[in-house]
Amino acid sequence: MQRSRASSTSSGRQPAAAGTATQQRQVQPLEAPKIIVIHPGSQHLRIGRAADLNPLTLLHAVAYRRWQQEGDWPYHDPLLPPLDNINPARLQVEFEEQRLAVSRILQHCVVDEKNRLRVATPPQQLAHFNRSSMAEKVQPPHPEEQPWVDREALALFDDQILRLSAFEARDYDIHFPMQRGELNIHKDKGGSLQANLQHMERIWGYALEVRLKIPLRDLGTHCAVLVVNDVYVRRHLREFMTLLLQRLGFRCCFLVQDSVASTYGAGIGYGCVVDIGAQKTSIACIEDGISQMDARVRLNYGGGDLDQVLLMLLRKCGFPYRECNVQDSYVDAHLLDELKEKFCHLNASVCGAQEKHFNLRKQNGQWLRYTLQVGDEAIMAPLALFHTELLNITGRTRAVCTQQAPQEQYDCEDCFDAEYLKETGRKNGVRAGDSTLPGAPGPNPSVPRPPQLPVTADDEELIVVDQDESNCNSQPQQQPQQQQSSAVQPNNENQDCFHNSLGQVLPLDQAIIQAINRLPNYETKRKMFNSILLVGSSAKLPGLPAWLEHRISQQMLPSGIEVNVFIKGMDAGMVAWKGAAIMSVLESARELWISQHDWHKYGLRILRERSPFLW
Repeated sequence: MQRSRASSTSSGRQPAAAGTATQQRQVQPLEAPKIIVIHPGSQHLRIGRAADLNPLTLLHAVAYRRWQQEGDWPYHDPLLPPLDNINPARLQVEFEEQRLAVSRILQHCVVDEKNRLRVATPPQQLAHFNRSSMAEKVQPPHPEEQPWVDREALALFDDQILRLSAFEARDYDIHFPMQRGELNIHKDKGGSLQANLQHMERIWGYALEVRLKIPLRDLGTHCAVLVVNDVYVRRHLREFMTLLLQRLGFRCCFLVQDSVASTYGAGIGYGCVVDIGAQKTSIACIEDGISQMDARVRLNYGGGDLDQVLLMLLRKCGFPYRECNVQDSYVDAHLLDELKEKFCHLNASVCGAQEKHFNLRKQNGQWLRYTLQVGDEAIMAPLALFHTELLNITGRTRAVCTQQAPQEQYDCEDCFDAEYLKETGRKNGVRAGDSTLPGAPGPNPSVPRPPQLPVTADDEELIVVDQDESNCNSQPQQQPQQQQSSAVQPNNENQDCFHNSLGQVLPLDQAIIQAINRLPNYETKRKMFNSILLVGSSAKLPGLPAWLEHRISQQMLPSGIEVNVFIKGMDAGMVAWKGAAIMSVLESARELWISQHDWHKYGLRILRERSPFLW
């Protein structure tokens, strides 16, 4: 094993000599219509040409038609996070307690300059109206020219999946390749790493060929920019590169983190980017185009969890659509997501009963119109971002993901990872692992030693050992367990910082404060608090920037730091995509492109050298 890794080191010197010729081939200018920007998410995929005004937004899922076999049950990834089935009766009691606690907080909110308090409508009064409300038959909003669901297709995409009722979904295996901000790897059908990559290949191929009208055989003349999460797994990035360059066949591509792309889209040089998506909320501090590793965190709650909270609150006030089943019906799950966008807000001045309407298509093709009254439920559901006890209905224990250190992401195919450099690093002509400490017992002559490779001048120039690594190599060998625990401990400490004393995940405002406070100096912290950018599909709630700014400002009063939370005047879900499109046509981005030839020849080494983020 030592010989093979060392031989890969000597062969790894070739890219430095051949790099100039490769760069000369890529200096030719790239045309924006030939650049495809791809931003995959847990629920939606945004894809389009860099020259387009807005991207194409479609459901990031695929439904394969099943062939009925005995013992083969359909598999469905849910559109919304499922409810926690552990002791549901106790869960209902705890949810009601938390609802009453949040309701009491809302009653003390001031609505105007005259210091008048809010007036809430009791749920019992709303339930009296809603239970007596009957659905009305209405005309379809637009004539149905095509079949509502193509029953002959072998695979369904986008709106076709959202139209599947609970009965129709039994004929399909439905997969979402990403959940909670990362690849949806599980032990059930279609849950392996390669299966998820195949799902993504089918979805992206459909978007390119059918929606963007780009034949897959012509992708060799196009380039791709892939927007990835701030908290990433190196192995997954390697698979994404292979998917783009070898399986789809793009001419060249590069990767960019979503928070960095958001700063380009918003036109700011630094800031704390808060991305509230459908199933995750990520926080990252950006300075000069670099995401600070210590201030990166991904929290496993998002807009889908707010949908479940909203449904629970609506049922307590007599939701007229009593057959709503978001677990089995994608129609109902999509309806609830639309109700959140139409009803929910964070404006304390809006109080009392509000009459709302929504339309729904039944399985027989008949459209129905429902009328209901909504009170504080519209503001209480998004308040779950600040009172995470309400989110316990979709999981009491939530993982908090922080960026793993390089030495904790060992990849057998990465010949230049931190572990390899540590093992093969040389200092003063001696291999690091072969040095004998003074006073330490010498090698046992009876034990045969593996053959050692000669140390050449080229090897000395290739490997550079940092002072910290050399100090680590010189520690006594009697403390391997202590060294191992210290290497793993920082990541655990990072995760524990985002839970309170009761083990509850921190609300959004406290998580932002905790992330910014992990930065090294005061001036950087001050800049981040003064520039908090909200992006993501679930950040479009009216009143969210002002509410979040008030919550953070109250906690930062003793320090005197000014807090500024803002959202750009565009669709918050498209900010990262637009930033990646802008970045792809910049003159400085030419050094980032990785061609098919480079990837096939050098692999991860070329990604390490050209990635715009710290590998």
